[in-house]
Amino acid sequence: MPLAYRLPIALYILALLGLVASAGYVAQSTYRQASETATNRSAAHADLAAEMVANRLLSAGYDLRTFAGFVQPLVRQPNTPGDTRPENIEPYLDKRVSTLGFVGELFVADPAGNFFYPSMAEKVTRAPDWPFIAKYLSDNPNREVVTPLYTDPVTGELQIWMLSELHSDPGDVATVIVARQPPDVLSGSLAGLSLSAGQSIAILDESMMLVARLPVVAGAAVSPGQILTDALARRFIDSGSDSYQVIIEGPIPNDGEARFYAFKRVPGAPYIVVVGEKTSVALQDWHQSLWVGATGILLVAIIGLFFLKQFCRRLSVENALLHENRERKLLQQNAQANESRLQALVNSIPDSTFVFDEHGRFTFAHAQNKGQLLRPVEKLLGLHYSEVLPPELAARFDGIKTDVEKSQKMQNIEYQLFIDGEARDYEARVNALTDLEGQHSGFLTLVRDITEDKVLEAELRIASTAFETHLGIIITDENSIILRANKAFSRITGYAEHDVLGKTPNVLQSGLQDATFYHYLWARVRESGSWEGEIWNLRKDGEAYAEWLTITAICGKSGVVQNYVGTFHDITKRKKAEREAHRLAFYDSLTGLANKALLEERLSEVCKANTRQNTHAALLYVDVEQLRSVNDARGYEFGDLVLKAIAEQLGTMVRESDTLARIGGDEFAILLSNLNPSQDVAARVTEGVADKVLDAFTRPIEVLQQKIQVNISIGITLIDGRSSPVDQQLQRAEQATQQAKEQAKLRGEKRISFFDPEIQAQVVQHVLMEEELRNALAEEQLVLYYQPQIRNPNQLLGYEVLLRWRHPKRGIVSPAVFIPIAEQSRLILPIGRWIIEQACEKLAAWQSEPTTSELSLAVNVSIIQFQSNNFVEQVGQILEKTGAPPRLLKLEVTESLLMNDPERITEMMNRLRSMGVRFSLDDFGTGYSSMSYLNQLPLDQIKIDQSFINEVANNLASSAIVESIIGLAKGLNLEVIAEGVETEEQRNWLANHGCQNFQGYLFGRPEEI
Repeated sequence: MPLAYRLPIALYILALLGLVASAGYVAQSTYRQASETATNRSAAHADLAAEMVANRLLSAGYDLRTFAGFVQPLVRQPNTPGDTRPENIEPYLDKRVSTLGFVGELFVADPAGNFFYPSMAEKVTRAPDWPFIAKYLSDNPNREVVTPLYTDPVTGELQIWMLSELHSDPGDVATVIVARQPPDVLSGSLAGLSLSAGQSIAILDESMMLVARLPVVAGAAVSPGQILTDALARRFIDSGSDSYQVIIEGPIPNDGEARFYAFKRVPGAPYIVVVGEKTSVALQDWHQSLWVGATGILLVAIIGLFFLKQFCRRLSVENALLHENRERKLLQQNAQANESRLQALVNSIPDSTFVFDEHGRFTFAHAQNKGQLLRPVEKLLGLHYSEVLPPELAARFDGIKTDVEKSQKMQNIEYQLFIDGEARDYEARVNALTDLEGQHSGFLTLVRDITEDKVLEAELRIASTAFETHLGIIITDENSIILRANKAFSRITGYAEHDVLGKTPNVLQSGLQDATFYHYLWARVRESGSWEGEIWNLRKDGEAYAEWLTITAICGKSGVVQNYVGTFHDITKRKKAEREAHRLAFYDSLTGLANKALLEERLSEVCKANTRQNTHAALLYVDVEQLRSVNDARGYEFGDLVLKAIAEQLGTMVRESDTLARIGGDEFAILLSNLNPSQDVAARVTEGVADKVLDAFTRPIEVLQQKIQVNISIGITLIDGRSSPVDQQLQRAEQATQQAKEQAKLRGEKRISFFDPEIQAQVVQHVLMEEELRNALAEEQLVLYYQPQIRNPNQLLGYEVLLRWRHPKRGIVSPAVFIPIAEQSRLILPIGRWIIEQACEKLAAWQSEPTTSELSLAVNVSIIQFQSNNFVEQVGQILEKTGAPPRLLKLEVTESLLMNDPERITEMMNRLRSMGVRFSLDDFGTGYSSMSYLNQLPLDQIKIDQSFINEVANNLASSAIVESIIGLAKGLNLEVIAEGVETEEQRNWLANHGCQNFQGYLFGRPEEI
């Protein structure tokens, strides 16, 4: 119970208790006063009644003494005459008795009890119970005695005897005067006493016998003459006290009511007077006043309770109002606080917030960046979203709104808008709103700009792909505790990721580097943020391996290092193969001779030396014929043995200062340095060496006990270092070789030729071929061959379209011969258009057959075609004209395409891509290979050049390159296809390393369809 209620209730109870206590005290005081008054009144009545009884007895005694005065002289004079003797004075006494007013009957008896003056009747001669009378005379020293109430044994009458002894002169008892009275004499003495209501008077003798009772009660339980057994009266009689007051239950006679009693002994008589007053009557006024007081207290209590209730009710109402006011203030404060928190929450939400009513009108709009809103907030409110959003987006929003209303579940939608001319991506989350009755009242939309998220997602996807590349990667925290490790790490080290998580990279230390090395390493990381270098570590099985490690520190916004990233790759094999790789880089892997790169380097050195020393050098271009027929007839392995034999033969004919190189499949070069300052001398020396070489191959070569005859042609160019650039020397020597072949073919001359102006004749021949090529398209000399492209194991995907020139005189002319001429002369433009038209017509024709409707055609496109301004429109017109599915047309481009104006080329490819045309990057890895442009081009496929495929199974460098290309293609989500697949070994290796698409002689040679 609240304190506000407890206080008035406590005061009310205290006041009520005080009132009751005061009333009780007053009642107790008045009760005590009323009791004292009643007791005093009873005592006064008892005193008065005893006095009246005593007076009556005194009057009777006075009469008795008067009578005794007449008799006494007679008793003292015994010798008196006879007529005056006691027994002879009856007539005289009769006269005196008649004058007594308080004596009923009078006897004169001798001491023996014989009456000689019976005034009652003539027949009475002796007292009925003289022993009773004699007892009182003997026990009482007084001469006058009043007896207790006496019951006549014969008649049963109640009598009171009054005795007076008369003595003679000697002092002896001579005569006894006996007066007998009824009990009424005593009750009659009280007749004049007025009794109040409830009062009664009883007279008892000393034997507890009731003498009289006033008022007389008819049918009373105790009547005069009966002995009472009241202990209190007995105790008063025995006590000898004159008076006594008490309240007692059970009056005399006992009627069951409480009374005030007063006992009074009658002086000189064996009687007591008992005055009783009913307490109910005596205290009637007190009871009335008590009831009045109790009623008053009750009324006061009721009135007080009423006012208390009214006060409590008022207090309750006030408290309710105060509580309501407090609740209202609290609700207002909470509402204000909630509004503030809601506003703070809305302001802290990076998303734009929109609230719509059930009809789709804006009721609230908020954006951190107001520039993200299509209209100002004040202009948005009240508008329907269809009035703000683009029609297509509004239609999508209609569907989302309907779905949200039905399902009451959040719906997401992504869309794009142009803000200030810039395309931005957004994600909207739409939630339904309901009122208190659960009815739909609108919806809430949170809009987030996800443009940067999409960019980041793409970057993360690339990063995730990069994380699982062939490089081992570990990520640690700032304390070098390993947090992540990729699969390449496990493959290189043998440790699973869970083996090293929570540990440091120290578990990999081999002990081959000392503490100084690691101190320098980490000092470098702290200074520059990164370190890279070679380091030796231990695999899980204890094997030491070398790795090329790059450690990069990743810092947070505060500049404090948060993580370290270590990327590495196993260079153990590479280090073992470094010398081999170096040899492969500058030496032919088959013959061990210098390759073209080393030859060009030596050419550069020789030219510089010639300039310094003013001397000459010579370059011999040796072209071996019949080698292709050997390969076709006896296989490539045998052909390789032939090449080795030729290399050995040539090696015996050059000086140590000279350079012997293999620069092609069946082409060798000999660089003769420091010949002579004279050009003529140098030419003769060179020609001698050429003759020697030519003569050596006039005899068959023995290979595996088989004799193989080969023919060689030698072209020679003299080098002085001044008149001709270095990069033209090899080309001139090759042109001289062609000249030697022509000489031998046309004139039967030996197959040795120096580069001279006759080479111009070849230029003329080039012009003639260009003219013939112009006519070839019109005369339908150009034909298309198709080589199948397969998905592992044997699913036909489509074909690559290959151009061939069926010359009426030359026969089939290789594309390597006429394509460069076509590009130089720009004849490639009409030829390329014709090829695309033929391919699209073929695709359109295939659509009618289910077995060919999904086959694609890959068409090689020259850079010259992309340089044409209308190439994109041209392709579009062809597709529209033929009805070919654009998705089945695949244009193959080379990396050299990107060397000139890459932005324009990219834009053209994107336009073609938007039509549905697909792109494949041909001869990947042999040309430009720019990773940045590769990421920008709309490519669908990467084609691995056959030069890598040829040696993928037995050349570490080639296999590493091919593996990297496959991993790169997967990381960029591109298809990968390998061309030049000629053996099952190559196919299986490619399949095991993730390349599933193939093209090559293993699956089919190019042919017409």
